[in-house]
Amino acid sequence: MRWPIGRNTLQLTLEQRLLRFLVREERDEQRTNRELRAQPVELRVLEGECIEGAVYLRANNGNFVFQVPDNSSKFRPGDPLLVGDGLDLEEALPLSYGSYDAQTGELTCGLDPFRRDIEPDFEVGANYVLDRRPLGLTGRLRDAVRTTFENERLTDLLAGRHEVKRDDARYERAVKFLIDSELNETQVAAGAAAIGTESLALVQGPPGTGKTRLLATVVSALTARTCRIALCAFTHRAVDNALLAIRAQAPHLKLFKLSSSSSENRARLREANIQLVDARRARFPDKGCVVAGTCFQLAKLHEREQFHYSVFDEAGQLPIPHSLPGMLRSQRWLFFGDHQQLPPVVTTADADRGAAISIFELLHEHYGSQLLDTTYRMNEGVCRLISETFYGDKLHSAEVAASRRMPFTPGGRLDEVLHPDEPVVWLRLDHRQPGQRSTEEANAVADVVEDLVRHHGIPAKEIAIIAPFRAQVRLMRSAIERKLLTGFEGLTIDTVERIQGQEREVVILSLAAGDPAEAKRGIAFHLSLNRLNVALSRARTKAILVGSSHAFRALPKDATGLRMASRCKELRDRMTSVDLSQLYVIRPIS
Repeated sequence: MRWPIGRNTLQLTLEQRLLRFLVREERDEQRTNRELRAQPVELRVLEGECIEGAVYLRANNGNFVFQVPDNSSKFRPGDPLLVGDGLDLEEALPLSYGSYDAQTGELTCGLDPFRRDIEPDFEVGANYVLDRRPLGLTGRLRDAVRTTFENERLTDLLAGRHEVKRDDARYERAVKFLIDSELNETQVAAGAAAIGTESLALVQGPPGTGKTRLLATVVSALTARTCRIALCAFTHRAVDNALLAIRAQAPHLKLFKLSSSSSENRARLREANIQLVDARRARFPDKGCVVAGTCFQLAKLHEREQFHYSVFDEAGQLPIPHSLPGMLRSQRWLFFGDHQQLPPVVTTADADRGAAISIFELLHEHYGSQLLDTTYRMNEGVCRLISETFYGDKLHSAEVAASRRMPFTPGGRLDEVLHPDEPVVWLRLDHRQPGQRSTEEANAVADVVEDLVRHHGIPAKEIAIIAPFRAQVRLMRSAIERKLLTGFEGLTIDTVERIQGQEREVVILSLAAGDPAEAKRGIAFHLSLNRLNVALSRARTKAILVGSSHAFRALPKDATGLRMASRCKELRDRMTSVDLSQLYVIRPIS
């Protein structure tokens, strides 16, 4: 590869690291896909990369509906799928994952936007297997990287050499406008900084601080000034949520979603008068509009489509290369996210951290960010744990949320665990089960849920049960079903990744791992600080960590793992400990 003369070594290094990262991601994705295809269906199901026993029901407005009794896959809206017999994947038909209704067991898929020549013909009542299909779009991202480093302004920005400037007059007008928008002090400051910038603004939004609402307010204000906005996020769900939030604030604003694929919110978008358009064919107004999509959709736009601002939501999950198609669309960039929550999904196990971190974290390290410091979700006790552990004790609970208490009736079997005077509790079960599942924790969680619903009157829909591993999710679901419990409709049992953005009255997190050797190998995942933050901060009034003390005794060899293990122990030690090992842990016979 030839490089233009006169480039700085740091610039070269960053560009090369990003390109190398993409190559490795593509290589590892292809290898993983080959290995998965070689495995039997049942093993692909256990990996969360496959759904079996999907019974085809009907076609519905260009979508295809299947009956799926148990969906424990990792699929997200917009993910490309192959639908067939699970054996001959070459003959399987391409679809796009849309949505799953856990109450009805209906899974909706749409046509693959990249295969317009395919007309699926499924047999009603027949069983199908749904496998993940790799998109293979890293070539488009490599082009974006190369184009970015031909842009001096963006090159300096990524290298930390950019001088952030603002229009003071526009900033002052924004302050006056936002004060009247029922925003708190830090939201006003962050919003005014975003509106007033001549280049860059970052807004860090911890859980429950109104980040998406502020984004919608800022975008509404900018479009009222006739600005054209490019809106980008990593997932279709994040894009849809941001668009719906903007629509709530700007009923008449022209909003466009770049997608010809199925979306779980497609009906809601249409009801909100948000136009779904093809990125390669659509034409947009010259002013006063928002054009939104994932990074891949924005990359399809004609190069003449330029905007006054590029706005990024959930930027803490957006890898650097994936952000570049959106950044190339303007000269002003607004990032809303939180690098303390879920990080980007990275396939390569030994990925270069400098290339694998999110665009938000990279720019935050260079330029800092505006912190939204008031949560309207967590009560004082839950907020204190989250604030001290993840946000330097700068996050506090709003008055309306601080005094919330979980409904409680004394006399239950697990009062010591569930008493509202202890908003955060470590339910200690000192088992040593290896692997990614624990029967002891599953049984304890089932009892906690039963007590919450039957004795304390907590609606099942206000309880979220979370685990790092799908195997533990399945085990906990089975433990609850064995009790033949009724009235548990709406109970959420899922992985951390699929619960982000939601909130519940009570959150129960099961760590599952109990063998220090196993925990040592998987500490970057099972004891990830980011995942712990997301899981526990879903709670409004009660957060319960269920786990073995042995899981915290892992001693990783690398410095990063050691720091993470130490901070996880600090978080655990901030929680009230209730040891129920003698009730649930079966001791080996000596």
